[in-house]
Amino acid sequence: MKSQNEALESLSRSRLNDLLVWGATVAFAHTNELFEDDAGHDQGVVGYLNFKHLCDLLDRATANGRFTLGDDVEGAGTDVLERGVTPEAFRTMPVFAPNSVSRSNYKGSPGWASDGIRVLLQSFAFGKVDDIKWAQRSNAKREVASQKVLVDATLFNAEDYGMEAVVETPNDFDGVTLVAAHAYDPLTGQYELYIGQSKNPQYRGDSCWHWHVKLLSGGTANSEALVDSTSSLPGAAATSEVDDIDVRIKMPFKSENTGTANV
Repeated sequence: MKSQNEALESLSRSRLNDLLVWGATVAFAHTNELFEDDAGHDQGVVGYLNFKHLCDLLDRATANGRFTLGDDVEGAGTDVLERGVTPEAFRTMPVFAPNSVSRSNYKGSPGWASDGIRVLLQSFAFGKVDDIKWAQRSNAKREVASQKVLVDATLFNAEDYGMEAVVETPNDFDGVTLVAAHAYDPLTGQYELYIGQSKNPQYRGDSCWHWHVKLLSGGTANSEALVDSTSSLPGAAATSEVDDIDVRIKMPFKSENTGTANV
C-alpha cells in the first residue's frame, strides 16, 4: 500500500512515468494524423484512437499483448517492434528489462503493472480532468475509484483524525491501481496527460481524485519528429532505417482477467 509520495516514487523507479509520457506523445501524434473533422470525427473518435494507440504502444515497449512471443520463437524481435511507428518514435521508445512490466487487466480494462503500481487508461475532454464521472464509466473504473487513499503516516496519525490508514484495492492486485487520464483536442492541438488515484465524489463539489499530477501538456501534438506523413495507423511498416536496439520480447503473460477493453 502506498501514499501519494510513495506512488510517485514507484512510478519513477519503475519508469512507468517515462513509458506513459512516451506513449502519449506518440499516440497523440498518430491521432492527429487520422482525425478528420469534415468526416464527422468527434471527441469519441479522438478518445478511441488515443486509447487504441496507447494500448499498442505500451504493449510494444513492454513486450506484452501482441508483442509477446510464443514458446517456439527466439530472437530480439526488433523487426516486429519497428513496424507501425516512425524511426524517431522507435528510437526514443523506453527499453525495459524482460518481465519488469506486466499486463494486469482489471474487468476488461487494460492495465500495466510494476513495483506495486497498476495503471489503467481513461480518456477525457481536454481541460476537464477534474470533471470525470467515474460512476458513468466502466465497472472497473467505478470500482477503482472506490479505493481509499493511504494517508502518509509521517505527516500525522491518520486514526486521530478518523481517516483510513489502509488502502482498499481491487482484490486481484496486491498494490495500488492508478489511472492515466489522457486528452487531446485536434482542433486546437492541445493535449494533457495526468496520473493519479481516482475517487468517487461523496458530495456536491467533491473532487473526482484523491490526488493527481500532470505528466505531460502542450500546445500541439503535430510534431514532425514523431509523425511520419507517409504512414498512418500502427501496423504500417516504417521505411526509414534506424540503428538496432537490443530489445528482448518476453514469454506470454497469462492472466485470468479477460473481457472487452474499456476506453
